[in-house]
Amino acid sequence: MDIKELLKAMEEELGSEPETMVLLSRLDPKSVFEHANSKNFAMSGEHIPPKYKLLMSVAISAALGFETCMEIYTKVAKKKGITNEEIKEAIMLARFVKGTTVLNTATKAMKLLVEEGVEN
Repeated sequence: MDIKELLKAMEEELGSEPETMVLLSRLDPKSVFEHANSKNFAMSGEHIPPKYKLLMSVAISAALGFETCMEIYTKVAKKKGITNEEIKEAIMLARFVKGTTVLNTATKAMKLLVEEGVEN
């Protein structure tokens, strides 16, 4: 498979031109192949069904704040039959987990406040 075929396959899966990969192909085509191989490896495991991997990708993209990835994974998920309700639940779960990281990050600061008597 050459770079044009790879980009075409990506476009078919995404439903639109993979702009980032097109640009990267002009700078370093080998990196596009490496990216595709990494994706194939990540999606190839036997224990988590592909549907769940896509929902995880949606949630992780949301939690990390990557709007473009969020949009792409949502489009791919919908093309593969994942419902709006399932995608919404993945997003809400990401919101909860991300929010929990804020509280966990603040644990030492809250401990300082409690030690200083700033409790209710």
